Amino acid sequence: MSVISKLVSTVIILAVSITLVIAVSHLVMSFSKHYTRIEVIASSAHHGNLSIVLVVKNLGSRTVSIIDLCLNKVPISSLIGDLVVSIDPDITSTEAQIKPGEALKITINLNPSKWGGGEIIEISIETSSGNRYYAMVSLT
Repeated sequence: MSVISKLVSTVIILAVSITLVIAVSHLVMSFSKHYTRIEVIASSAHHGNLSIVLVVKNLGSRTVSIIDLCLNKVPISSLIGDLVVSIDPDITSTEAQIKPGEALKITINLNPSKWGGGEIIEISIETSSGNRYYAMVSLT
């Protein structure tokens, strides 16, 4: 083999090695960013005293901001005064923020003349990142 062919083969091997190192480091970095940005919240609800109590817990590693709450796919802000008497805390005026490991109790006071026993309500929670989480409650 001539000196030039050895030099060319060394350059090719070096270029392939650098490309592989860059690809693997990019892959590792994207995994770490992806998994540290996951937000997970758990929710449960129950009916009692003409109200729904929704407990939202942040199981993720980032603060979760709740920007909207819907009952049967209708934003709760449009239901207040008709189907809903009040919501505590009032997330329609300001975002509710939940830090990692913390829980937030949201009480939705229903208008008793508008809801009947046996109805099933789908509750959806929208976060500032655009994710939606769901809970179901059956009125008794």
